[in-house]
Amino acid sequence: MARKTYSEEEREQVRNALRTTVIQCIVERGLIHSSIDILCKKVGISKTFFYTFFPSKEELVLEALRYQQPKLLQYARQLMKDPALSWREGVRTFLETCAYGEKKGIAVLSIEEEQEVYRCLSQENFQTFREDQTRLFRDLLAIFGLPVDSIDPRLFGNLALSMMMVYKGIPDTMPFLFPEAAEDMVAFQINALLDEMQRAKERTDRVKEDVQK
Repeated sequence: MARKTYSEEEREQVRNALRTTVIQCIVERGLIHSSIDILCKKVGISKTFFYTFFPSKEELVLEALRYQQPKLLQYARQLMKDPALSWREGVRTFLETCAYGEKKGIAVLSIEEEQEVYRCLSQENFQTFREDQTRLFRDLLAIFGLPVDSIDPRLFGNLALSMMMVYKGIPDTMPFLFPEAAEDMVAFQINALLDEMQRAKERTDRVKEDVQK
């Protein structure tokens, strides 16, 4: 049987399907339980064809996380433009949506999944992804009205990601933590982060007002 020839448009459709499918798999079953065979079956392609797109499942995961970033930025912009929400309510909604990623269809890697992906990446690809992450958190802060010199985007990223990962890890990979207090923990962490962000925003707003006088 002759092998089907895919157009560039068809290949891009398959690539998008792989991105969205691996995000869905991370959300629903976890990366560890989502093999290349499972991904290929869901998308309807052969394993051989998969490797014409990505050298490994881990490289696909990295691209899928990048693919998710513009959607997160757009969501943040929508919240900031919503007249029904105050600044604090908008940022809180965004952070809560990310913290409860599995419930909202957002892929959040567990500690074990991050380790699995990291072990299989070249340092070059890892550094590129790290730069993408820094840019994502810098852009989010800008959308929230906070310039880079007000809060380090890397610190913001660490605080946000650690909150998400710890919540995801309770109780399966962090059995010594109290699952019954997990949501209260998230609420406390979000409030603490919001307090610091609000202080930074108020300082920035005061500087702008002084410049305009």
